[in-house]
Amino acid sequence: KTIDHQELTFRLNYLVQTLGLGIVTGRPGTGKTIILRDFVGQLDQNQYRVNYLPLSTVSVSDFYSQLAISLGIEPAYRKAQKFRQIQERIAEMHDIERVTPILIIDEAQYLNGAIFDELMLITNFEMDAEKKCVIILVGLPALAQRIQRAQFEAFRQRLTINYQVIGMENKEAVQYVNDKFKAAGVLSPVINEEALKTIIKQAGESIRRLDLIITQCLILGANKQQRIIDNEIVFEANTELALF
Repeated sequence: KTIDHQELTFRLNYLVQTLGLGIVTGRPGTGKTIILRDFVGQLDQNQYRVNYLPLSTVSVSDFYSQLAISLGIEPAYRKAQKFRQIQERIAEMHDIERVTPILIIDEAQYLNGAIFDELMLITNFEMDAEKKCVIILVGLPALAQRIQRAQFEAFRQRLTINYQVIGMENKEAVQYVNDKFKAAGVLSPVINEEALKTIIKQAGESIRRLDLIITQCLILGANKQQRIIDNEIVFEANTELALF
């Protein structure tokens, strides 16, 4: 597993143990979604209830409505009533059902600024004496930059974790590619050393881009009946991908 995978998983484990707010950011394709999916997959479903909210540009009222629905309740009409519904449901899950709600909010860089204040209110139980849920905001690096503004100082102080996924380093990328081929039953080299270096450089630390380039190289190599992928095929693959 990559350094990002190990480091973020450690922080997420800490977050679900202590409860509260967390932020995970990273450029597209760097693997933040994969790491979060792996983490959620290893959680005990008897102890945690994970809700995924693909929010973007919504109002505070719409945010409360979607949050209420994700928790299995019919949202009230007024914002104040929705707020009480949500807090009561979270408390019920935590205190009575003994299940910790985990709310994952994606594309959080687009959130209405007022929602950050609402998130602090939602997680505020009994004068901060106890936390009852986990809220994870996931987004692009712009999210981390945004909360550095003075208006979000109180929100920053409430964060338990704030991690930015960087992407794979060169050695990690080589190991990743080798492991993928081994898992597919390919034991002999398919890509020569120089071509692999070029692919990793072109991928630019993006796992998604790395997979895409390798797949395109294999398609072209198969069409040409070429047993080993070389730089010529890599350049051709990148040219074709640039057209999409």
